[in-house]
Amino acid sequence: MGQVFLARTAAGRQLVVKVIRPEHVSDAGFRTRFAREAAVARTVGGFHTAQVIDADPEADPPWIATAHIPGPSLHRFLADHGALEPAALRVLAAGLAEGLEAIHGADLVHRDLKPGNIILAADGPRIIDFGIARALDTTHQTATGAVLGTLPYMSPEQTEGDHVGPATDVFSLGTVLAFAATGTNPFAATTPAATIRAIIGPVPALDGLPDDVAALITDCWNPDPGRRPTPAQILARCEVADLDGAWPPAGFAPTAQQSAPSAGSEAATAVVDNGSVPPTTRIAPGRTGDGGVAVVSAKRRRRPWAVGGAAILAVAGVAGLATVLPAVWPRADSESPTSRLEPVETWTGHNDRVRSVAFSPDGATLATASGDGTVRLWDVDSGEETDILVHDDVVDAVTFAPDGKTLVTGTPKGARLWSVNSGDEITTLDGDEPANSVAFAPDGKTLAIGTTEGARLWDMDSDEEIATLEDGTAVMEVAFAPDGATLATANQGSVTVGSDDQFARLWDVDTREEVQTIALGKSANSIAFAPDGLTFATGSRSGEHGFQGVAQSWNVNSGTSARVFDHIHPVRSVAFAPDGDTLATGSQDALRMWDVDSETRITAIGRGEPVESVAFAPDGDTLATGGDDGTVRLWDVS
Repeated sequence: MGQVFLARTAAGRQLVVKVIRPEHVSDAGFRTRFAREAAVARTVGGFHTAQVIDADPEADPPWIATAHIPGPSLHRFLADHGALEPAALRVLAAGLAEGLEAIHGADLVHRDLKPGNIILAADGPRIIDFGIARALDTTHQTATGAVLGTLPYMSPEQTEGDHVGPATDVFSLGTVLAFAATGTNPFAATTPAATIRAIIGPVPALDGLPDDVAALITDCWNPDPGRRPTPAQILARCEVADLDGAWPPAGFAPTAQQSAPSAGSEAATAVVDNGSVPPTTRIAPGRTGDGGVAVVSAKRRRRPWAVGGAAILAVAGVAGLATVLPAVWPRADSESPTSRLEPVETWTGHNDRVRSVAFSPDGATLATASGDGTVRLWDVDSGEETDILVHDDVVDAVTFAPDGKTLVTGTPKGARLWSVNSGDEITTLDGDEPANSVAFAPDGKTLAIGTTEGARLWDMDSDEEIATLEDGTAVMEVAFAPDGATLATANQGSVTVGSDDQFARLWDVDTREEVQTIALGKSANSIAFAPDGLTFATGSRSGEHGFQGVAQSWNVNSGTSARVFDHIHPVRSVAFAPDGDTLATGSQDALRMWDVDSETRITAIGRGEPVESVAFAPDGDTLATGGDDGTVRLWDVS
């Protein structure tokens, strides 16, 4: 809904200032609601909330300032360090309950309690954005006018547009605790409708958690708001007096700057993070709020890869004296700053998740395949959609032939070949079996198709099948080595993480013989070779219950794991940059880029948008991603 800046008053006090984007102010009732709820929010006390210092609903644009709390958001901390230990989880629950007690005591309902709105400080958690969620979420309303929050953290009554009271925050608290304990939100699904069905459906099982923690979360999820525990009752059940040393959690960086509110699947806050160069805000005469903070309009300039860039925010004291503060946001887990990229292009048109993206060999065209049954072709320079290839079912995969004249799509009814120039379908291969993945050999003479009955090799001159590898096994991913001599396959295996039937296999393409078997311990969602052909990467689930995710690189000759790149959610897609130095990984919680040799995360990309597919342009300067929301994004990684 706006941009978040780190600011400092003339007296040296650090603040977090949220500046509302103009398009949200066009709603006639926005300023009235904003003024009313900001005024009430300023009355909220309590140790576990961020104090509202000042606000100006009549400014252009409106803004609100809160106390700055050093520390990462819960969302960022879990992404970097994994689930909390039970003792730290109890401290988190107690602190959030105390914060909600203060908020509800001021006759406010948060309405948007989620990991991105919780800051982890050295002495406990803090709730931010309380009391203004309703004003800031005017774009998410039902037909009856009920205000919604972030979908996977909503209560049943929020999803149904019913009356929302304090108990709705308790339901959300249960979901936050489940996420912190397991690394996954049990209600999150691939579509909004499926997420709502999960929220209003049976209470999820919480296997593997301590009995008292599981019982507390389950009680918070009671479908009847009147039967959920109050914050005071939750606090009494946490028994934190016996938990000395449980906080801060392992991995906490006490010198970290506060993370701004996370922009998850439903949020839209633009965060001034380390490395990006956000708007430069200039001092305007005359306008300050009661607390003496002056914020004025800004003009954006884009430099997406700049490291160590700064936002300049003007702040003024009551007497009108102004200072200027470079707002740099270092990562919570590192002394050296990383950069955060913003997309340089955002394309819409698909109405289901974008399952696969692929650049043409010359980099001029991007193909995007979606669950909506279409493949769209885009001119990369102009951003214009040049063609739509309509299918009668979902499209799981797309890739170009090396000559750029043909592309192949993978569907539940086989692989289909298309002319790029005319947009006409040429033929269908393997029409009786789902084509889970497709890959051309570098010379374009052979096509590999991962099917439910093995990996099929097709001769492209004759359109005939020439071999089946891993016969009878569901092959989910296929990839050729850069020299075309080796094919990597990844089977589906058991749904149980850690089972002994989940493998990546390397095959000699000429002899059709298996030359390497690698036990993954988890089903691979994606597989890609490094440009030198000496390693390949897989993206998978991880953790005891498969809630977390991991990308790994593997040595082709030895079959051993070379590097490990952790995510908090299953990794859905992996891609090497053309120079081989960088690996891009996409998951439900994040898009990340890694230095392959050091396993160091180079940059955070975007605002937590779920990423289904990733691909580098041939020159390595652009990264394309396909999202769960049907959006295609391009990122300048030059």
